[in-house]
Amino acid sequence: MKRLIRITAPADTSFAPMTFTRQPVVHRFWLGGLVLAFVGFFFGFFLWMWQHDQLPIQGDFFLIRLWHARVQIEGFLGSFLMGFALQSGPHITGGKPPPSSSLLKLPFLLWIGLFLSLFSLEWLALIGMVLISMAYGGAGYFLWQVTRQGNPRFQIPRGYPLAAGMALMAAAPWLSLDDPNEALFLLWCGPVTMAMVAGQQLIQNVLGGRLLQDRPARLLVITLALAWLFTALAGLTPLEIWPMAGAAWLITLFLFLHGTHFFAAAWRNGLSSINVTLTLGFLHVLMAAGWLVTGEGTPDVAVHLLGVGSLTTLIIGVTVRVAGFFSAGAVMGDRVALWLLLLWAGVAWMRSFFPVWAMPERLTLWVSLAGALILGFWGMRTAGRLMKIHTLVPVNLGGSKPDG
Repeated sequence: MKRLIRITAPADTSFAPMTFTRQPVVHRFWLGGLVLAFVGFFFGFFLWMWQHDQLPIQGDFFLIRLWHARVQIEGFLGSFLMGFALQSGPHITGGKPPPSSSLLKLPFLLWIGLFLSLFSLEWLALIGMVLISMAYGGAGYFLWQVTRQGNPRFQIPRGYPLAAGMALMAAAPWLSLDDPNEALFLLWCGPVTMAMVAGQQLIQNVLGGRLLQDRPARLLVITLALAWLFTALAGLTPLEIWPMAGAAWLITLFLFLHGTHFFAAAWRNGLSSINVTLTLGFLHVLMAAGWLVTGEGTPDVAVHLLGVGSLTTLIIGVTVRVAGFFSAGAVMGDRVALWLLLLWAGVAWMRSFFPVWAMPERLTLWVSLAGALILGFWGMRTAGRLMKIHTLVPVNLGGSKPDG
Protein backbone atom coordinates (compact mmCIF):
# COMPACT_ATOMS: atom_id res chain seq x y z
CA MET A 1 0.00 0.00 0.00
CA LYS A 2 2.81 2.41 0.88
CA ARG A 3 4.52 1.70 -2.46
CA LEU A 4 1.25 2.42 -4.30
CA ILE A 5 0.96 5.76 -2.50
CA ARG A 6 4.57 6.65 -3.36
CA ILE A 7 3.96 5.82 -7.02
CA THR A 8 0.64 7.64 -7.40
CA ALA A 9 1.24 10.59 -5.07
CA PRO A 10 4.96 11.32 -4.67
CA ALA A 11 5.97 13.97 -2.16
CA ASP A 12 6.90 17.42 -3.41
CA THR A 13 10.60 18.19 -3.72
CA SER A 14 12.03 20.31 -0.92
CA PHE A 15 14.25 23.21 -1.99
CA ALA A 16 17.18 24.49 0.05
CA PRO A 17 19.03 27.75 -0.72
CA MET A 18 21.69 27.07 -3.34
CA THR A 19 25.35 27.92 -2.87
CA PHE A 20 26.41 29.69 -6.07
CA THR A 21 30.00 29.22 -7.21
CA ARG A 22 29.65 31.22 -10.44
CA GLN A 23 27.21 33.66 -11.98
CA PRO A 24 24.22 31.65 -13.24
CA VAL A 25 23.12 32.17 -16.83
CA VAL A 26 20.13 29.89 -17.21
CA HIS A 27 17.50 32.38 -16.01
CA ARG A 28 18.60 35.05 -18.52
CA PHE A 29 18.12 32.68 -21.46
CA TRP A 30 14.86 31.25 -20.13
CA LEU A 31 13.15 34.55 -19.40
CA GLY A 32 13.66 35.57 -23.03
CA GLY A 33 12.59 32.10 -24.10
CA LEU A 34 9.29 32.51 -22.25
CA VAL A 35 8.51 35.69 -24.17
CA LEU A 36 9.30 33.95 -27.45
CA ALA A 37 7.22 30.95 -26.41
CA PHE A 38 4.13 33.14 -26.09
CA VAL A 39 4.82 34.80 -29.45
CA GLY A 40 5.53 31.53 -31.24
CA PHE A 41 2.57 29.62 -29.86
CA PHE A 42 0.30 32.61 -30.51
CA PHE A 43 1.27 32.38 -34.18
CA GLY A 44 0.73 28.62 -34.09
CA PHE A 45 -2.73 28.66 -32.53
CA PHE A 46 -3.67 31.62 -34.74
CA LEU A 47 -2.71 29.68 -37.88
CA TRP A 48 -4.46 26.53 -36.72
CA MET A 49 -7.76 28.32 -36.13
CA TRP A 50 -7.33 30.21 -39.39
CA GLN A 51 -7.00 26.92 -41.28
CA HIS A 52 -10.26 25.74 -39.72
CA ASP A 53 -12.20 28.93 -40.53
CA GLN A 54 -12.42 29.96 -36.89
CA LEU A 55 -10.85 33.33 -37.80
CA PRO A 56 -12.48 34.87 -40.89
CA ILE A 57 -9.57 37.19 -41.76
CA GLN A 58 -7.36 37.94 -44.72
CA GLY A 59 -3.56 38.02 -44.81
CA ASP A 60 -0.36 36.30 -45.87
CA PHE A 61 -0.84 32.86 -44.34
CA PHE A 62 2.52 31.52 -45.54
CA LEU A 63 4.49 34.46 -44.15
CA ILE A 64 2.96 34.01 -40.70
CA ARG A 65 3.65 30.26 -40.92
CA LEU A 66 7.32 31.03 -41.59
CA TRP A 67 7.42 33.46 -38.64
CA HIS A 68 5.82 30.78 -36.45
CA ALA A 69 8.44 28.19 -37.42
CA ARG A 70 11.35 30.61 -37.02
CA VAL A 71 10.25 31.97 -33.63
CA GLN A 72 9.43 28.52 -32.27
CA ILE A 73 12.58 26.72 -33.35
CA GLU A 74 15.25 29.44 -33.32
CA GLY A 75 13.81 31.54 -30.51
CA PHE A 76 11.75 29.48 -28.07
CA LEU A 77 13.41 26.05 -28.36
CA GLY A 78 16.81 27.60 -28.97
CA SER A 79 16.73 29.88 -25.93
CA PHE A 80 15.76 27.10 -23.55
CA LEU A 81 18.20 24.57 -24.99
CA MET A 82 21.05 27.09 -25.07
CA GLY A 83 20.41 28.17 -21.49
CA PHE A 84 20.26 24.61 -20.19
CA ALA A 85 23.31 23.47 -22.17
CA LEU A 86 25.52 26.39 -21.18
CA GLN A 87 24.47 26.19 -17.52
CA SER A 88 24.59 22.40 -17.14
CA GLY A 89 27.02 21.45 -19.91
CA PRO A 90 30.05 21.54 -17.58
CA HIS A 91 28.24 19.17 -15.18
CA ILE A 92 27.10 16.91 -18.01
CA THR A 93 30.60 16.58 -19.45
CA GLY A 94 32.73 17.14 -16.33
CA GLY A 95 34.48 20.20 -17.77
CA LYS A 96 35.29 23.68 -16.56
CA PRO A 97 32.55 26.26 -17.19
CA PRO A 98 33.38 29.23 -19.46
CA PRO A 99 33.17 32.76 -18.02
CA SER A 100 29.51 33.72 -17.52
CA SER A 101 30.19 37.18 -18.91
CA SER A 102 31.01 35.62 -22.30
CA LEU A 103 27.97 33.36 -22.27
CA LEU A 104 25.57 36.19 -21.46
CA LYS A 105 26.36 37.90 -24.75
CA LEU A 106 24.89 35.00 -26.72
CA PRO A 107 21.17 35.44 -25.95
CA PHE A 108 21.26 39.06 -27.07
CA LEU A 109 22.89 38.04 -30.36
CA LEU A 110 20.16 35.44 -30.79
CA TRP A 111 17.19 37.65 -29.93
CA ILE A 112 18.36 40.72 -31.81
CA GLY A 113 19.22 38.54 -34.80
CA LEU A 114 15.83 36.85 -34.74
CA PHE A 115 14.06 40.21 -34.60
CA LEU A 116 16.06 41.63 -37.51
CA SER A 117 15.74 38.46 -39.59
CA LEU A 118 11.95 38.82 -39.73
CA PHE A 119 12.13 42.15 -41.57
CA SER A 120 11.33 42.31 -45.27
CA LEU A 121 14.43 44.43 -45.99
CA GLU A 122 16.92 41.94 -47.40
CA TRP A 123 20.08 43.51 -45.96
CA LEU A 124 18.53 43.85 -42.50
CA ALA A 125 17.31 40.26 -42.54
CA LEU A 126 20.77 39.12 -43.62
CA ILE A 127 22.39 40.85 -40.65
CA GLY A 128 19.88 39.13 -38.37
CA MET A 129 20.60 35.71 -39.87
CA VAL A 130 24.35 36.21 -39.35
CA LEU A 131 23.80 37.19 -35.70
CA ILE A 132 21.70 34.06 -35.09
CA SER A 133 24.42 31.86 -36.58
CA MET A 134 27.02 33.61 -34.44
CA ALA A 135 24.98 32.93 -31.29
CA TYR A 136 24.57 29.22 -31.97
CA GLY A 137 28.10 28.88 -33.33
CA GLY A 138 29.47 30.57 -30.21
CA ALA A 139 27.47 28.26 -27.94
CA GLY A 140 28.71 25.24 -29.88
CA TYR A 141 32.30 26.49 -29.53
CA PHE A 142 32.00 26.93 -25.77
CA LEU A 143 30.49 23.44 -25.39
CA TRP A 144 33.27 21.97 -27.55
CA GLN A 145 35.90 23.57 -25.30
CA VAL A 146 34.15 22.35 -22.16
CA THR A 147 34.04 18.83 -23.61
CA ARG A 148 37.73 18.79 -24.55
CA GLN A 149 38.68 19.77 -21.00
CA GLY A 150 36.12 17.48 -19.37
CA ASN A 151 35.88 13.86 -18.30
CA PRO A 152 37.10 11.60 -21.16
CA ARG A 153 34.34 9.10 -20.35
CA PHE A 154 31.71 11.69 -21.18
CA GLN A 155 33.22 13.06 -24.38
CA ILE A 156 31.79 10.51 -26.83
CA PRO A 157 28.28 9.87 -25.45
CA ARG A 158 27.61 13.40 -24.15
CA GLY A 159 30.01 16.22 -24.93
CA TYR A 160 30.60 15.94 -28.66
CA PRO A 161 26.94 15.21 -29.58
CA LEU A 162 25.86 18.15 -27.40
CA ALA A 163 28.34 20.52 -29.06
CA ALA A 164 27.51 19.21 -32.54
CA GLY A 165 23.76 19.57 -32.03
CA MET A 166 24.19 23.15 -30.81
CA ALA A 167 26.55 24.08 -33.65
CA LEU A 168 24.12 22.67 -36.20
CA MET A 169 21.51 25.16 -34.99
CA ALA A 170 23.66 27.85 -36.62
CA ALA A 171 22.18 26.63 -39.92
CA ALA A 172 18.62 27.39 -38.76
CA PRO A 173 18.23 30.88 -40.27
CA TRP A 174 19.44 29.63 -43.66
CA LEU A 175 16.88 26.82 -43.86
CA SER A 176 13.23 27.03 -44.99
CA LEU A 177 11.79 26.05 -41.62
CA ASP A 178 8.23 26.29 -42.92
CA ASP A 179 9.12 23.27 -45.08
CA PRO A 180 8.43 20.20 -42.87
CA ASN A 181 11.32 18.26 -44.41
CA GLU A 182 13.94 20.90 -43.56
CA ALA A 183 12.35 21.53 -40.16
CA LEU A 184 12.53 17.80 -39.41
CA PHE A 185 16.21 17.70 -40.31
CA LEU A 186 16.98 20.54 -37.90
CA LEU A 187 14.75 19.24 -35.07
CA TRP A 188 16.17 15.72 -35.15
CA CYS A 189 19.84 16.65 -35.46
CA GLY A 190 19.73 19.71 -33.22
CA PRO A 191 17.19 19.83 -30.34
CA VAL A 192 16.39 16.09 -30.19
CA THR A 193 20.08 15.17 -30.15
CA MET A 194 20.71 17.66 -27.34
CA ALA A 195 17.68 16.34 -25.45
CA MET A 196 19.15 12.83 -25.57
CA VAL A 197 22.40 14.14 -24.08
CA ALA A 198 20.62 16.03 -21.30
CA GLY A 199 18.41 12.99 -20.78
CA GLN A 200 21.44 10.89 -19.90
CA GLN A 201 22.28 13.24 -17.05
CA LEU A 202 18.70 13.40 -15.76
CA ILE A 203 18.10 9.66 -16.00
CA GLN A 204 21.32 8.88 -14.16
CA ASN A 205 21.29 11.57 -11.45
CA VAL A 206 17.56 12.16 -10.90
CA LEU A 207 15.88 8.85 -11.73
CA GLY A 208 18.74 6.61 -10.65
CA GLY A 209 19.45 5.07 -14.05
CA ARG A 210 22.75 3.77 -15.38
CA LEU A 211 25.71 5.74 -16.71
CA LEU A 212 26.07 5.23 -20.47
CA GLN A 213 29.70 4.49 -21.31
CA ASP A 214 32.19 2.15 -23.01
CA ARG A 215 30.80 -0.09 -25.76
CA PRO A 216 27.09 0.90 -25.42
CA ALA A 217 28.14 4.57 -25.62
CA ARG A 218 30.24 4.02 -28.74
CA LEU A 219 27.46 2.02 -30.40
CA LEU A 220 24.98 4.80 -29.62
CA VAL A 221 27.20 7.43 -31.24
CA ILE A 222 27.62 5.27 -34.37
CA THR A 223 23.86 4.87 -34.81
CA LEU A 224 23.39 8.56 -34.03
CA ALA A 225 25.82 9.48 -36.82
CA LEU A 226 23.93 7.23 -39.25
CA ALA A 227 20.63 8.78 -38.15
CA TRP A 228 22.07 12.23 -38.86
CA LEU A 229 23.23 11.10 -42.30
CA PHE A 230 19.88 9.61 -43.32
CA THR A 231 18.01 12.60 -41.89
CA ALA A 232 20.15 15.04 -43.87
CA LEU A 233 19.59 13.06 -47.08
CA ALA A 234 15.84 12.86 -46.44
CA GLY A 235 15.39 16.48 -45.40
CA LEU A 236 17.78 18.33 -47.69
CA THR A 237 17.83 16.27 -50.91
CA PRO A 238 15.18 14.89 -53.28
CA LEU A 239 15.76 11.38 -51.86
CA GLU A 240 12.58 10.16 -50.16
CA ILE A 241 14.17 8.05 -47.46
CA TRP A 242 12.33 9.21 -44.35
CA PRO A 243 11.50 5.56 -43.48
CA MET A 244 15.24 4.80 -43.31
CA ALA A 245 15.86 7.88 -41.19
CA GLY A 246 12.99 6.97 -38.88
CA ALA A 247 14.34 3.43 -38.48
CA ALA A 248 17.80 4.79 -37.65
CA TRP A 249 16.31 7.03 -34.97
CA LEU A 250 14.26 4.15 -33.52
CA ILE A 251 17.43 2.06 -33.16
CA THR A 252 19.30 5.01 -31.65
CA LEU A 253 16.51 5.70 -29.17
CA PHE A 254 16.28 2.04 -28.18
CA LEU A 255 20.03 1.92 -27.49
CA PHE A 256 19.76 5.15 -25.51
CA LEU A 257 16.80 4.04 -23.37
CA HIS A 258 18.12 0.50 -22.87
CA GLY A 259 21.67 1.64 -22.14
CA THR A 260 20.56 4.10 -19.44
CA HIS A 261 18.12 1.58 -17.89
CA PHE A 262 15.41 4.16 -18.37
CA PHE A 263 12.46 1.77 -18.24
CA ALA A 264 13.46 0.29 -14.85
CA ALA A 265 14.30 3.74 -13.48
CA ALA A 266 10.98 5.16 -14.69
CA TRP A 267 9.04 2.34 -13.01
CA ARG A 268 10.79 2.98 -9.69
CA ASN A 269 9.99 6.71 -9.78
CA GLY A 270 6.26 6.33 -10.38
CA LEU A 271 4.24 9.41 -11.29
CA SER A 272 6.66 12.12 -10.24
CA SER A 273 6.48 15.06 -12.62
CA ILE A 274 10.11 14.75 -13.79
CA ASN A 275 9.56 11.06 -14.56
CA VAL A 276 6.39 11.81 -16.51
CA THR A 277 8.24 14.63 -18.28
CA LEU A 278 10.95 12.29 -19.56
CA THR A 279 8.51 9.48 -20.33
CA LEU A 280 6.19 11.68 -22.39
CA GLY A 281 9.11 13.46 -24.02
CA PHE A 282 10.77 10.29 -25.27
CA LEU A 283 7.41 8.66 -26.09
CA HIS A 284 6.67 11.46 -28.55
CA VAL A 285 10.12 11.07 -30.11
CA LEU A 286 9.45 7.35 -30.57
CA MET A 287 6.06 8.16 -32.10
CA ALA A 288 7.64 10.63 -34.52
CA ALA A 289 10.26 8.07 -35.60
CA GLY A 290 7.59 5.40 -35.98
CA TRP A 291 5.46 7.75 -38.05
CA LEU A 292 8.37 8.25 -40.46
CA VAL A 293 8.97 4.50 -40.71
CA THR A 294 5.43 3.84 -41.91
CA GLY A 295 6.00 6.10 -44.91
CA GLU A 296 2.38 7.27 -44.69
CA GLY A 297 0.85 10.66 -44.00
CA THR A 298 2.52 14.03 -43.88
CA PRO A 299 5.87 14.96 -42.28
CA ASP A 300 4.01 17.83 -40.58
CA VAL A 301 2.77 15.24 -38.06
CA ALA A 302 6.33 14.27 -37.15
CA VAL A 303 7.36 17.95 -36.91
CA HIS A 304 4.69 18.68 -34.31
CA LEU A 305 5.22 15.40 -32.43
CA LEU A 306 8.82 16.53 -31.95
CA GLY A 307 8.27 20.26 -31.41
CA VAL A 308 4.97 20.43 -29.53
CA GLY A 309 4.83 16.90 -28.13
CA SER A 310 8.40 16.07 -27.13
CA LEU A 311 10.53 19.19 -26.84
CA THR A 312 7.91 21.50 -25.33
CA THR A 313 6.97 18.80 -22.81
CA LEU A 314 10.63 18.41 -21.83
CA ILE A 315 11.02 22.17 -21.51
CA ILE A 316 7.93 22.52 -19.30
CA GLY A 317 8.88 19.69 -16.96
CA VAL A 318 12.61 20.42 -16.73
CA THR A 319 12.19 24.17 -16.20
CA VAL A 320 9.76 23.54 -13.35
CA ARG A 321 12.43 21.48 -11.61
CA VAL A 322 15.50 23.56 -12.48
CA ALA A 323 13.88 26.95 -11.79
CA GLY A 324 12.78 25.65 -8.40
CA PHE A 325 16.27 24.36 -7.65
CA PHE A 326 18.01 27.64 -8.55
CA SER A 327 15.43 29.88 -6.86
CA ALA A 328 15.05 27.75 -3.69
CA GLY A 329 11.29 27.52 -4.08
CA ALA A 330 8.79 25.37 -5.96
CA VAL A 331 7.41 26.69 -9.25
CA MET A 332 4.31 24.61 -8.55
CA GLY A 333 3.39 21.45 -6.68
CA ASP A 334 4.51 18.17 -8.18
CA ARG A 335 0.91 17.00 -8.58
CA VAL A 336 -0.03 20.24 -10.36
CA ALA A 337 2.96 19.88 -12.68
CA LEU A 338 1.93 16.29 -13.44
CA TRP A 339 -1.58 17.29 -14.50
CA LEU A 340 -0.20 20.19 -16.51
CA LEU A 341 2.03 17.81 -18.45
CA LEU A 342 -0.77 15.33 -19.10
CA LEU A 343 -3.10 18.08 -20.31
CA TRP A 344 -0.38 19.44 -22.57
CA ALA A 345 0.08 15.95 -24.03
CA GLY A 346 -3.58 16.07 -25.08
CA VAL A 347 -3.05 19.43 -26.78
CA ALA A 348 0.06 18.10 -28.52
CA TRP A 349 -1.76 15.02 -29.85
CA MET A 350 -4.63 17.11 -31.19
CA ARG A 351 -2.27 19.52 -32.94
CA SER A 352 0.04 16.82 -34.29
CA PHE A 353 -2.57 14.54 -35.79
CA PHE A 354 -5.09 17.08 -37.05
CA PRO A 355 -3.86 16.70 -40.70
CA VAL A 356 -4.92 13.01 -40.65
CA TRP A 357 -7.72 12.93 -38.07
CA ALA A 358 -11.23 14.15 -38.81
CA MET A 359 -11.92 16.75 -36.10
CA PRO A 360 -14.84 19.09 -35.55
CA GLU A 361 -13.71 22.55 -36.64
CA ARG A 362 -14.88 24.12 -33.38
CA LEU A 363 -12.58 21.74 -31.47
CA THR A 364 -9.52 23.66 -32.70
CA LEU A 365 -10.76 26.75 -30.87
CA TRP A 366 -11.15 24.94 -27.56
CA VAL A 367 -7.84 23.10 -27.86
CA SER A 368 -6.10 26.39 -28.67
CA LEU A 369 -7.65 28.05 -25.63
CA ALA A 370 -6.65 25.09 -23.44
CA GLY A 371 -3.10 25.25 -24.76
CA ALA A 372 -2.91 28.99 -24.12
CA LEU A 373 -4.10 28.53 -20.52
CA ILE A 374 -1.57 25.77 -19.86
CA LEU A 375 1.31 27.77 -21.31
CA GLY A 376 0.16 30.94 -19.56
CA PHE A 377 0.01 29.29 -16.13
CA TRP A 378 3.37 27.56 -16.58
CA GLY A 379 4.98 30.68 -18.02
CA MET A 380 3.83 33.04 -15.27
CA ARG A 381 4.80 30.66 -12.47
CA THR A 382 8.18 29.92 -14.05
CA ALA A 383 8.94 33.59 -14.74
CA GLY A 384 8.18 34.45 -11.11
CA ARG A 385 10.74 31.94 -9.84
CA LEU A 386 13.35 32.82 -12.48
CA MET A 387 13.24 36.49 -11.45
CA LYS A 388 14.03 35.51 -7.86
CA ILE A 389 17.32 33.87 -8.82
CA HIS A 390 19.10 37.22 -9.16
CA THR A 391 18.19 38.12 -5.57
CA LEU A 392 19.87 34.94 -4.26
CA VAL A 393 23.18 35.37 -6.09
CA PRO A 394 25.97 37.16 -4.17
CA VAL A 395 26.97 40.60 -5.43
CA ASN A 396 30.49 39.42 -6.29
CA LEU A 397 28.93 36.89 -8.70
CA GLY A 398 26.66 39.41 -10.41
CA GLY A 399 23.63 39.18 -8.13
CA SER A 400 22.01 41.48 -5.60
CA LYS A 401 22.45 39.49 -2.39
CA PRO A 402 25.17 40.81 -0.01
CA ASP A 403 27.94 38.33 0.71
CA GLY A 404 27.91 36.47 3.99
